[in-house]
Amino acid sequence: MAEKNQPIREENEIQDEVDAMADAILNPEKEAGSDAGKEKENTADAGKKADAPAEESAPAAEEMADADEDDDEDDDDEDVYAEARRKAARRRRRRRRRRKKGRGVSCSLILLTLILSLSVTAAVTILALAKEMLGIDKDITEKVITIPEGSTTAMIAQQLQQENIIRIPKLFQVFSRLSGKDGSYIAGEHVVSPSMSYEAMVHELCSNHTDDRDYVKVTFREGLTLLGAAEILEENEVCSKNDFLFYFNAGGYGYKFEEYLPETSSLKFYAREGYCFPDTYEFYVDEDPQIVVQKIYANFDKKFTNADYKAMEAMNMTLDEVITLASIVQAEAPTISSMRMVSSVFHNRMNNSMTFPKLESDPTRVYAEDVIAPNLSIKNEIMCNAYNTYIQNGLPPGAINNPGKDAITAVLRPDDTQYYFFCANVQTGEIFYAQDNAGHEENLAAIKLQQAQAALADTGDGGNG
Repeated sequence: MAEKNQPIREENEIQDEVDAMADAILNPEKEAGSDAGKEKENTADAGKKADAPAEESAPAAEEMADADEDDDEDDDDEDVYAEARRKAARRRRRRRRRRKKGRGVSCSLILLTLILSLSVTAAVTILALAKEMLGIDKDITEKVITIPEGSTTAMIAQQLQQENIIRIPKLFQVFSRLSGKDGSYIAGEHVVSPSMSYEAMVHELCSNHTDDRDYVKVTFREGLTLLGAAEILEENEVCSKNDFLFYFNAGGYGYKFEEYLPETSSLKFYAREGYCFPDTYEFYVDEDPQIVVQKIYANFDKKFTNADYKAMEAMNMTLDEVITLASIVQAEAPTISSMRMVSSVFHNRMNNSMTFPKLESDPTRVYAEDVIAPNLSIKNEIMCNAYNTYIQNGLPPGAINNPGKDAITAVLRPDDTQYYFFCANVQTGEIFYAQDNAGHEENLAAIKLQQAQAALADTGDGGNG
């Protein structure tokens, strides 16, 4: 049992020593008072001994002599015990010294480990900051960013982080301040890359290139095909048609809408047909085709709003389905006011696919025959048929043109109707709707009659002339 209790006694002894040292340091006057008290007690004892009678009776002397003989024997035993206690005390002192030394070594090792850890952490942090400022081990892809008017350095740094150009906005702000560039940034489009150093990036953002580079304005109308857009760019010497088509369909520039696109289908003619948003753009002559693509991608990202994404999800449609249907509506509806009605017809068919499995849209057949077939290096009848909605059920694999905002809105917010058919008089732009095939046939007959009457009227006018 003694061995089991030994560690407890040792801990208590250590705690007592610590308490005593603390007490001695915190209360030195108490220790001094204790020593003074002991001296007084010793003085008092000495005085009592001095006051004792000098003479003792004879019987008492004899008794003391007998007691001395017994004490001699007891003293021998006490000497042995005393020596044993002294040895035990020396062993305890040696153990304490060894423990103190061990604790000192352990504390030293812990302190050394802590110092090394802090040094390594500091070194790693400094290295990471240096790599960030110098653009080391970062993506080399160039990206177009547009600095709004009145942007502060903090706003620009935040924008650069959101565009994945930099990682530490505060570091950019500090660099800008120390470089004296705060307030020198120029609003407008700039081309930067994550691999740029902060110095080169700041220089680019403070530069105005509009005065020393030729640029052209290019307009893509609603319903233009991607191939048509590529030809316009080449005609205006912005970039080559093939380079634009390659990079536009490759994608991968990190724009929001790209996250919603499905994996490329083998049945798609152009992977990103439909995403070349119709608008007027400014491009530099001999522009990098990737920069051209990013400008168009950024515009689509801006025009397809958060409200559009919410409406898309509420309709349980994918982005590709929305844009594909919008391209059909764009091609079918002659006027903006008719787009929502036309959209409702296609929605009604898709929602009742058991009765109306095919959309039967003429522009899809035209796209397959006039765009896909002539531009395939190897004939692919399966792909052409997949786009022809008179043959294929439901939506085609991809868009057939690049729809505008009105057509997209019409798909996301169609009119509420019970129509499943429509036809248009291409001469007047009037559209006729029907709930069933019989009504549709009547509308077709009415259109033919209108066109015949118009032809007769034109002939009569000619004869009178």
